[in-house]
Amino acid sequence: MNKEEIINTSLNWIKQNKLQISSEDLTKPWGAFWCIDKKNLTHFLSLFFPNNKSEQHNINPKILLIEANKKISLQFHHKRAEQWKIIKGPVKVIIDQKEKILNQGEEVYIKAKSVHRLCGLDNYGLVAEIWIHNNPLSPSNENDIVRITDDFGRN
Repeated sequence: MNKEEIINTSLNWIKQNKLQISSEDLTKPWGAFWCIDKKNLTHFLSLFFPNNKSEQHNINPKILLIEANKKISLQFHHKRAEQWKIIKGPVKVIIDQKEKILNQGEEVYIKAKSVHRLCGLDNYGLVAEIWIHNNPLSPSNENDIVRITDDFGRN
């Protein structure tokens, strides 16, 4: 499948699961992401993170699409922790220099300031993600990415 077909398949999956999208970026060099409307947060958590105990006003839900053999930048965040659950895999996850292959249904928690990376393997991966903000009065955003290395020349 090409990127457009993978995006359409992923978008259909999101709609089948009755999740509304508040914003999206389909132009990432490693894939795409969809921010899920916060009105769907309870449903999103029940689908992917039923045991999460964070207060809901501290959480933002997303779906990440990682293309085969591509990877996000090696990065960390000051203002948020992240939790990922694999919807379609396997994918490789690197956290603080430890590599792990995660399969469908497996999840990982990434503490704030932990250096991490998500890598696609032979096929594309789809990952449910929640941002857990350290401070809801000063929430994280896309600018809270400190890139250490990046395959696409981004800072």
